Amino acid sequence: MLEGEIIKFYRQKAGLTQEQLGKGICTLSYVSKIERGQTACSSEIITLLSERLHIDIEKEINRLENIENQLHRWHKAIIMRKLKDVEETYNELKKIPFIDFSQYAAFYQLLQARYYILKADSEKTYAILQYVEKDSPNLPPYEKNLLRHVWGIYYICNCITSKNENHQKAIKILREINKDEYGNLEYHYDLALAYHCIDSKIMAYAYAEKALRYFRETNNSIMAITAESMMLLQIGNDMHLDLEELAESYQNLIYHSELLHAPEKKGMLLNNLGYEYFKRKDYAVAHRFYKDALHLADNSSVIYINRLYNCLESSLEGKLLQKTVMLKKAQEGIFMAKKLKNRFYQLLFQLLIYRIENKLDLYYNFIEKDALPYFQSNEHTTFINKFAKELYNYYIEMKQHEKVVQISKILIHGK
Repeated sequence: MLEGEIIKFYRQKAGLTQEQLGKGICTLSYVSKIERGQTACSSEIITLLSERLHIDIEKEINRLENIENQLHRWHKAIIMRKLKDVEETYNELKKIPFIDFSQYAAFYQLLQARYYILKADSEKTYAILQYVEKDSPNLPPYEKNLLRHVWGIYYICNCITSKNENHQKAIKILREINKDEYGNLEYHYDLALAYHCIDSKIMAYAYAEKALRYFRETNNSIMAITAESMMLLQIGNDMHLDLEELAESYQNLIYHSELLHAPEKKGMLLNNLGYEYFKRKDYAVAHRFYKDALHLADNSSVIYINRLYNCLESSLEGKLLQKTVMLKKAQEGIFMAKKLKNRFYQLLFQLLIYRIENKLDLYYNFIEKDALPYFQSNEHTTFINKFAKELYNYYIEMKQHEKVVQISKILIHGK
């Protein structure tokens, strides 16, 4: 009985006891039964109780009945990445005073966690997830699967800098989702992303393909582009693949991103396409795409410093910019990484600076003492292999045989 839920909330908010609320209207036990939904009460009594609480009961009932629809609308906006609708619906929901005390409280809180993931606020996300797990141990099936989904996203939302074990946690919990109870197959993309982060190309491709089918079925064009770009990343690892054909696929997705007015997706695709040319040592073309991607990034974000690093690395490899220009930009990168408290990019930009300045002794010493231990502790397989190979070749050249043996173990075991 919705009237009882509403009356209880506003009574507690007003600081009244059940006896005080019912005085002159009905008995304490009658108020108790109304609040618990255990009796069919007369409209006259409900009106009198509402007047004492200074509320419009009909308006409050309509608001409560509409919460579920609003929550599903908010969830859909988040899934579709319709950021304007996400903000507008959230602002509407925040105006509902009893939403955190209603039967939809857990659903609302889990969607708040998803919202804070969009805002890159991992602390608030974690706090909400912990609270829901503790406060609502017996969630309904849909909310239980939503909780798993949001935990999975949380574990991989900082894919570039988080530990490999977090990706494994994400995979484990996402695979526990019951798709029949949940229905939101968007989580297949998150599984693809988690597998991509641990360099499991076949699984990443398979789940990205499943996600693509779902996004097309639900007319989610933005996420369809994202899923397809994930598939391209996996097949792009085949160095025998026709690059022109691959680039054409990327350009097609870039064109659709422009049609959808999705600059963040366009930037992602340009950056990925630059990476394909960089791997094939076409540094001039790679730099052009990286630069275009950089212009589309928020210059206070991790995405920006990632693309700035890519631009500078391609410039250095291809000898495309003057040394003074590269040094200035690399120093900008370090400054931003420190501001964002991002140790990962602080290390990468420092290594880049040593290379630009041609201070190779400092470069290799920094790899050995600072960079490689960090990449090992955070299980960054790609960077462990990259810098361990560089150290190995350096020690061979310097005839430091004991260190050659040490690095060989890292290359063999990956840590």
